[in-house]
Amino acid sequence: MKASEYKAAVAVTGLSTAGVEKLFGVDHLTSRRWASGEQEVPRAVALCLLLMAAANVPVMQAQILADGADLRLARIA
Repeated sequence: MKASEYKAAVAVTGLSTAGVEKLFGVDHLTSRRWASGEQEVPRAVALCLLLMAAANVPVMQAQILADGADLRLARIA
């Protein structure tokens, strides 16, 4: 995913910089590097953003699902 595609996907999903950082568990520097093209956007992040945009998944719903996944994974481990 190119930087321009990343920025467009973030805009379409309605995520803020803080939202990207929280949803994907990254710091401000990482999200800035993705947006500038300095660092490649991980495939899983790109896929998630594209699926959120295509399915019109609200940010709050994505965060709830992500938080729930963490809980399920913790129980499995």
